[in-house]
Amino acid sequence: MFRHLGLLIEPSDHCSDAAIQALEFAFENSARISLWYAQTLPEDPHAQAQCAFAAREVLARTEAAAMAMGIPCRVTALFSTQPAHEVLNAVRLSGCDTIVTVRGPAETAVPGSKAFDLRALATVPVLTFGIGATPPRIPALDVLRTEYRRHAALLRQWLCVLSDQDASNAQSLRAHCAGLRETVEHIRSTVHPLQRRKELTLYGRLRRRVESVRAEIDEVLLLGRREHELLGELELLVARPEGGVEAAEVLSVLDRYAQRVWTIRGREEGIILAAARRHLTAADWERLHAEFIHACRTGDAEKRADRTGLDGARPETGTNRSL
Repeated sequence: MFRHLGLLIEPSDHCSDAAIQALEFAFENSARISLWYAQTLPEDPHAQAQCAFAAREVLARTEAAAMAMGIPCRVTALFSTQPAHEVLNAVRLSGCDTIVTVRGPAETAVPGSKAFDLRALATVPVLTFGIGATPPRIPALDVLRTEYRRHAALLRQWLCVLSDQDASNAQSLRAHCAGLRETVEHIRSTVHPLQRRKELTLYGRLRRRVESVRAEIDEVLLLGRREHELLGELELLVARPEGGVEAAEVLSVLDRYAQRVWTIRGREEGIILAAARRHLTAADWERLHAEFIHACRTGDAEKRADRTGLDGARPETGTNRSL
């Protein structure tokens, strides 16, 4: 019925789940996707940077899920004083035959909201994937989601810090490198134990039971190895003596690392976790939840807020709002 969907995405948990449902809808209809992140751009420069990196993260994650599912797609961040009008213009230029939103249904009833304007002004059908379209919450998956969101928020913070024009100042860069050394340690002691447990238990169960998902698991594991290599590159870079590294070098490696983290999460959401929902039993999920909670409490993993390395590295305003 539909051949080209314009999918409007947001960074919230509900929208992440609904976006996967929308991608599955596109797959069932053999449709291609245009992905849009449309927001009003704030005036504060630091808030603008936060907004830009939030857009990159959610677009990269959803694009990776679409690519893993074999759905042709292209992505665009639309920042404007009138984001609904920018979306409608993108619909016209792209030739989309429907718009898909993943906001909550109640939001469409607010006059002046982006969702309200889309429904009022669109010349093509507008489909909304609301709360009822998303699958039930599973505690084990909530643990993974919470850890990912912490990790992603930390990376966005550092990308904003290193994108600031003052980051290349020698004194600032020295503090940033010291903070990033703590951040690498923080990631290894909090994120990696849960990742290893997930690969052994969740991936292991799926590999044994679902042949069709084995290739995707192998691909995600390969991407994960490259993610760890990039973290090692970052660690070596920020350990150089003072004067031996430029802010642009650090930002480049961190950006590639973040992109890999976003991509892995997108592919995982699009294929692996979707298959897990279909094939694992309630007893499996209970055991996985217990395993994940234990991994989160292993070693230093309880100290999740203590050593992010950002305390002395944040610009004065703007960049610490999401943590």
